[in-house]
Amino acid sequence: MLPGAGYPLPNHPVADMALLYLACHLGLFVVVLVFALLFELTKTQGFVKLEQALGTINELAIRDELTGVHNRRHLLGLIDREKERSDRNGRAFCLCLLDIDFFKRINDTWGHSAGDTVLRAFAGTVQGLVRNSDSFGRYGGEEFLLMLPETPAADAMVLAERVRGAIEKLRCRESVGGSEIALTVSIGVAEYRMGEAVGLAVGRADEALYLAKSSGRNRVVCHGQGESPLALRADAPVMVQLADLGASVGRMLDGVHCDQLTGLLNRRLLRDRLRHAMDRADRNRRLVALLLLNINKFKEVNDALGYEAGDALLVQAGGIIRQCLRDCDTVARWSGDEFVALLEDLGGEGDARQVAEKILDRFGLPLHAGERECFVTLSVGVALYPAEDCDLDALLKRADIAMRSARAWGENTVQLYSSAVSEPQSERLALKNGLRDALARDQLFIEYQPQVDLATRRIVGVEALLRWQHPVYGRIDPGRFIPLAEETGMIVPIGDWVLRTACAQNRAWRDAGLPGVKTAVNLSARQLRHPDIAARVLEIVGDTGLPCGCLDLEITEGVLIDDLEANRAVMASLRAAGVLVSIDDFGTGYSSLNYLSELPVDILKMDGLFVRRLGHGGGQGLAKDGRARPYAIAEAIVAMAHRLELKVIAECVENAEQLGDLDAMGCDEAQGYLFHRPLPAEQVGALLARQAEQAAMLAA
Repeated sequence: MLPGAGYPLPNHPVADMALLYLACHLGLFVVVLVFALLFELTKTQGFVKLEQALGTINELAIRDELTGVHNRRHLLGLIDREKERSDRNGRAFCLCLLDIDFFKRINDTWGHSAGDTVLRAFAGTVQGLVRNSDSFGRYGGEEFLLMLPETPAADAMVLAERVRGAIEKLRCRESVGGSEIALTVSIGVAEYRMGEAVGLAVGRADEALYLAKSSGRNRVVCHGQGESPLALRADAPVMVQLADLGASVGRMLDGVHCDQLTGLLNRRLLRDRLRHAMDRADRNRRLVALLLLNINKFKEVNDALGYEAGDALLVQAGGIIRQCLRDCDTVARWSGDEFVALLEDLGGEGDARQVAEKILDRFGLPLHAGERECFVTLSVGVALYPAEDCDLDALLKRADIAMRSARAWGENTVQLYSSAVSEPQSERLALKNGLRDALARDQLFIEYQPQVDLATRRIVGVEALLRWQHPVYGRIDPGRFIPLAEETGMIVPIGDWVLRTACAQNRAWRDAGLPGVKTAVNLSARQLRHPDIAARVLEIVGDTGLPCGCLDLEITEGVLIDDLEANRAVMASLRAAGVLVSIDDFGTGYSSLNYLSELPVDILKMDGLFVRRLGHGGGQGLAKDGRARPYAIAEAIVAMAHRLELKVIAECVENAEQLGDLDAMGCDEAQGYLFHRPLPAEQVGALLARQAEQAAMLAA
C-alpha cells in the first residue's frame, strides 16, 4: 500500500513489523466502526418499524375494519371511562344509537358490496358532524353508537337531528349499475343516569331507537326520564316538534300499536320488538326469554260473570304481569286470554323461571271481576333464544308448545321448552300409563295431616292425602298426577282405594285403643258424578267397620255447583247415614250464599289463601290498617258459617300470628305446618298415643 502511495518501505525489519501492526489495528478499528454504525442504523430503523407495527396492531384492535370508526369493544370501554368521570363530577352524558333504515333491503337489492359502500359513507358522514371529544363507533351490523360527553339530552337531540338531516341528504352510488342509493336513519337518545350500569343506559337508548323505528322510521326519539318518549318528526324544526310532544306520543300509542282493552302492546308491535331483541341477542350473546301466559278456564269467568267482568279481569291481569317485570322488559296481549312477556339480557334459564314463578305467586291473590273477587290460575310456557334452528316464528311456536305442556300438567305450572320436544309429553304419557299399574304395584300410599281443635289444641281429625312414589320419576307431586287420573278415569278406582284404606286405618287406630278421630277424604268431580257414589261410600264404610260419623268427605265448591240438584241429593243421602260433608277450598271459586244455604253440609274449610294473609294484627285496627281487610274477610267467613251452624277448619296455618288471628275470630279447627306436616300412619298413631297419655295424666 505504501509504495503505491509514493512512500518507500523501511529497510529495518523491526520497523517493518511495527508498521504492519499499526496498519492492522487501523483496519480493524475501521471495520468495527463501520459495523457499529450499520448496527445502530439498523436498530433505529427496526425500532421505528416495530413501533409502526404496534401502532397498526393497536389501530386494528380499536377500529372497525370496514368503516374505520371505533369498534364495539373499544367504544364500550370509552363509555365506561366516561361513566366513571360522570359519576365523579356529576355531569351526565348522552348516548345515541343509530340504525340505518331498511339496510337489509339495500343488501338484497344491490348486493353486499353496495351495503359496504353505504356503511362507509354513513360512518364518514356522521364522523364529520361530531366533535373531537365525542366517540363514535360501529355497534354491530347497521347499528352505530355515538357518545356525547358532558351533553344534556336537549343538546344531544339537536345534534342527532342534524345527523338525521345530513343522512337524509346523503346519496351513495352503487358501483355496478351506478344507481344512487338514498338513506334515512332512526336514532334513539338516552341521557346517562348517575350510578347506572352502561348496559342499562345503552338499553334505554335502544328502547328509544325501537320507538323511532316503530313510529315510522327516519326519526329521533329521546328516552324520557320517567315520562312518555319524545319523538321528533323529520319534516319540522326541533323546537316545533318539542312543542308538539303530546300529538307525537298519541300517534305512537294509538290502536295501531296498542291493545285497545289493556293498553299493552299488541301482537303486531310485539313481533317487531321481538325481532329487534333477537338481533341484539345475536350480538351480545345474552339470553332472551319469551313467556307465553295463558289464563286457565277464562271462558268460565265470562260465562259465569259476564263479558264486562271478564274484560276487567284481563285489564288487571295485564297490569299484574307488567308489575312483575323490569322496566326494560316487554309485555303484550297476544290473544283473548293470553299474554306474552319478553325478557332480555338474562344470565340463564333460571332467571326466566324465577320471573315466571314470581308472576304465578302474584296471581295467588284474588282479582276483581266487576264487583266480585275471582281467583284465576295461569299456565306459563318459556322459550329461550339464541337457540339452534330458531327464528322468530319458531320461537313463538316453542313458547306455545311449552305453554300447552304446562297446561296439560295442571294449573299454575311453568314449563320450559326443550330441544327434545317430545320429552315432556313422553313423561306425561308414562305417568298416565303408570297410573294403571300404580295400585297393583303398591306405588300409591297415604299420608295424614292432623287437624287440631283450637279450643283444646288436641288432634280431633286427620286429612288423608294421596301420594305416589314412581319407580323412575320418584315422588310425583299430586298436582301433576291427580289431573291425569281425572282425565283417564283412573280417579274412580284410585278414589275407592283411598277411601277404603283411610277408613281401615282409622278403624285400626280405634282398635288399638287410641282416641277416636275423624278422617277427611277428598271426593273428586268424577267420583261425585258416579250414579251410585253414595251407595259405594256407605258400602266401604260398612266393610271397614268405621262409624259413619268418623268419615268426613271433602268436596270443592266448584265441583258442587256443576250439578247442584244431583249433588244435593247425594250429600243428603250421605248425611242421613251420619257421614260428615265439608266444602273444601271455600272462597276460591264462585262462592254463593244461595247454594250454601241450600246444600246439606257440616263443615267449611277456609282456603289457605285467606289464612296466609292473616297475622298482621288486623283484629286490632280494622279501620286504620289496610292489612286488616284479609282479617275482616276471614272473620266474616267464620261468623257466617257459625250462623249457619257449620264448623270452620282453617288450612295452611304456618305461624303463631295466623293462629292468634284464627283464635280471635273463633275458628273451630285448623291444620298446617305450625302443628304437623303430613305424616305416615305410624307417626300419627304415636301422636294420638302421646295425646291419650297426657289426657290421662291431667285426669289423674
